[in-house]
Amino acid sequence: MRKLLPAIFIVAFSLNAFLPNAFSEEEKVLDVQVYLTKKQAFEIAFPGADKVDREKKWLTEEQKKAIGELCLQKIDVNRINFYVGRKGDNILGYAVFDHEIGKSFPITFMTVLNVDGTVRDVEILVYREPRGWEVRYPSFMDQFTGRDAESDYRTVNSITGATLSVRALRKGVSRATAFYKVLFLNTP
Repeated sequence: MRKLLPAIFIVAFSLNAFLPNAFSEEEKVLDVQVYLTKKQAFEIAFPGADKVDREKKWLTEEQKKAIGELCLQKIDVNRINFYVGRKGDNILGYAVFDHEIGKSFPITFMTVLNVDGTVRDVEILVYREPRGWEVRYPSFMDQFTGRDAESDYRTVNSITGATLSVRALRKGVSRATAFYKVLFLNTP
């Protein structure tokens, strides 16, 4: 995270130097709101867990294609990290941390999945936009609960003034469920 912020500042200010009218005054301001640390996110995702393990999953071209078809997106990444909450021998669930651009800057969020691939929770860790933060409200986030890779994420209701943030979260949660279905449930 610390490495990402200086890069964002450099890119934003470098582009502004070459394209002075490319950003509105509002977009030039990086308004970072840190809501949860990774440790706090794990406590929410896996209450009572003995440990949380990271599982790196390397993607084949076939898996990328299957994931992309499920979530209607182009998948460019070669690896995804899943975090598995465990209590004894029992798996409590899986979590995926992701970033998706809102209007101008990335929104960092976590999607928590049940073992069957349904969404249990979505939490925003870092929000960097001056507008659209209303996506943190439970009335919006609760719409993801129970959805899976087959769900139509276009039916998630939008929020006036937060349209791009809503689209970003729809896209990211849809992608997380598609990753899980292909990589853990072994079904395209």
